[in-house]
Amino acid sequence: MLKNSIRNYFQSLKHFFTPLGTMFLGMMIGISILIPGIIAAATELASGIEELAEHVNLDFELLWQNLWNSVTALDWNDPLGAFQTLLSPEWIHDVLTQELSAILGTDFETFTARIAELVGMFTASVFAYIFVFFLFWVLGFIAGFILIRFLIRRSIARRSIWKFVLSTVISSVLSALLVGLCLWVYTLWQSSIYISFILILLLVGVFAFLQAYLLYGIKKVRFADVVNLKNIGLYFLSNVIIFFVSVLFTLIAVAINSLMGLFVGLSIIEIAIIVVNLNAESYVQSLASEADSRPKPLFTPAA
Repeated sequence: MLKNSIRNYFQSLKHFFTPLGTMFLGMMIGISILIPGIIAAATELASGIEELAEHVNLDFELLWQNLWNSVTALDWNDPLGAFQTLLSPEWIHDVLTQELSAILGTDFETFTARIAELVGMFTASVFAYIFVFFLFWVLGFIAGFILIRFLIRRSIARRSIWKFVLSTVISSVLSALLVGLCLWVYTLWQSSIYISFILILLLVGVFAFLQAYLLYGIKKVRFADVVNLKNIGLYFLSNVIIFFVSVLFTLIAVAINSLMGLFVGLSIIEIAIIVVNLNAESYVQSLASEADSRPKPLFTPAA
């Protein structure tokens, strides 16, 4: 069980670039909307300020220079943190308001309401485009998860359509039972949350093997050969090892480059979650395959 699970994980890493590619595709689509949108919002902001410039003394060159200085003043040694700040509507609003106030002086007070309206419209537009950007990133992540799950399942735990439907029903029933059991224990004793956590860790293994047995093992392998303490313990241990290795790979990638580490970590953890969910099925399938490959007796001895 343990060897089979770890082998499945490392073999599945060959699909590493699939979720990475779908995430980048989602980001590229998001960026193709984000950048033109921000440019359009900035143009509208500039047009609104230019209308005010007829009545106030506004140095546009100084304004854009100060905004650029605010951007370069961010800690770009931490690119993730810098981009998070740069794409924050609150930061954009505060910087614009501060710079306009410093440049316009008393005129800023005269046109405060209009300037606040322009800045607010710009900030709202930027926030909307940032939301669209992250939405496409998430959609890319989800698309990668679906695609990589299909590819990994095809190689380590293939199943037919009717077994897919049966698995969905069984998973729903077992998940409902698990949640109901934990809630029932919690109502009896509210401090049982720690016990519930341990119970979940154990029952996840039990339910994983029970589901795999119902899908692949009936009439082929003995129930006790599938659902037993040894397999559940090895299943839990293999999950710990898989996630430990995934986190280790992620930390190494982050140490090299934090932005790269984010994408590497998401891809590896994605693969780990899928493999962990399929390992029980893969194991029972291998037992069933071994049982099918054994030579059948030519005749049944008389009683």
